Amino acid sequence: MDVVIYLSDNTGHQFTLPNGKTTPASQLLQIMIATLKLPDVLAKKCFSLWLKSPLLDVQLKPQHIPFRMVKQWPMFIERFSMCSDLEKSHDEPAILFRRNAFLTREEEMQITDESILEVLLLEAKHNIQQGIYPCDAEDIEQLGALLCLTMEEAPGKGIQKTARENLPTLVPEHMAKPRRHFLSRQQSMEERIIKCAKKASQERAVNPTLEFMKICWQLPYYGSVMFHGMVERALNSTLASWFSAQTEIPVRAAINTDGIWIIDIHKKHVLIGLLYDEFNWEVTDGRSENAEEEQIPSLFLEFDDKKTNENQLLQIMSKEAPMMNSMIETCIAMKHDREQQETESQTVTDGAKGNSSKSMAAVLSTTRVRPLFERQNSVTKSHPEKLNFTKLVEPAANSKQAAKGSNQHHPQHNHTQKQFLQTNEDF
Repeated sequence: MDVVIYLSDNTGHQFTLPNGKTTPASQLLQIMIATLKLPDVLAKKCFSLWLKSPLLDVQLKPQHIPFRMVKQWPMFIERFSMCSDLEKSHDEPAILFRRNAFLTREEEMQITDESILEVLLLEAKHNIQQGIYPCDAEDIEQLGALLCLTMEEAPGKGIQKTARENLPTLVPEHMAKPRRHFLSRQQSMEERIIKCAKKASQERAVNPTLEFMKICWQLPYYGSVMFHGMVERALNSTLASWFSAQTEIPVRAAINTDGIWIIDIHKKHVLIGLLYDEFNWEVTDGRSENAEEEQIPSLFLEFDDKKTNENQLLQIMSKEAPMMNSMIETCIAMKHDREQQETESQTVTDGAKGNSSKSMAAVLSTTRVRPLFERQNSVTKSHPEKLNFTKLVEPAANSKQAAKGSNQHHPQHNHTQKQFLQTNEDF
């Protein structure tokens, strides 16, 4: 049986397997690592096999049988996708060799192996070019310039030609066109990339791959699994309610080992971003006692607004809500385990711990772009004013469904009470 495993740049590696129908993902992963000549132990930690289609992404566990998973794909799509029947009927998955979703940013930042970083770069580049990772213009200028240096055949020569020929692969489509002003013409992204690339090419001992990854590591949603969903749009005025044809915003729920970020798919910016110690959550399956009132499953996020200190509740409607819930639970369990290990290892001297933190900060730091906290209009900043939040109602004193003194909140949704999971609980 012939099996093709793809990288994020759409290049495929074909293998002929005698027992392809029963070959587990762990064996296919091992074959791919050997083919790419990656260091075995580190590569197994950094990468996993995924089944990916336009409608759904699934990271395979070592014991999963890819052939069987592909056969069951229509069932997965029916269960987790909100797309039309026509789109579902044409959906077909491919096997991808991609970053392990549970590799932490801190672990990745310690990697020095160039071959590993190059594969990680392929995925980061794809996510930026496709607009999956929202980036500011200054990030794109530098990232595009660094990619030019990696593509350049003869260092220091042909930067302008490389940029022009590869612009569609360097820049997200929505940022490629120059912005026009009434009285002046702005430099095009191509011109700015060429300028940055020429400057970078004159630097001594610059490592384009590492510098590219340093900028990516600054993005809060880097390494996230992307889930599709909808949130309610805030209608701030009567006029807006008259002319708004759509009351919902299509979003990506980006979940990584640090937290969750809700990203506007069309506007390419963050609507709300929360770390795991900043919110409680619950998932609902959409079922109702009345069969005719069955609704889409939802993930609810409860958090305190940093500006008003008001308690807010955001509903993310998505058939992938159960998968989001599993991802959050796993990441929090991992976070708890890491914190416990750090507590147990506090016998290590404070000086050694401080030196480790300093070296990590040195790896992350880059002078090519400004830190995110210095940017006023960054796409990574939250825009809660664009969201419609569900009001929370405190439970009645004589409520039988809430234990006295328990930390429970009850949203007005389907007239059912919700018990929110605490992100600081032990799992």
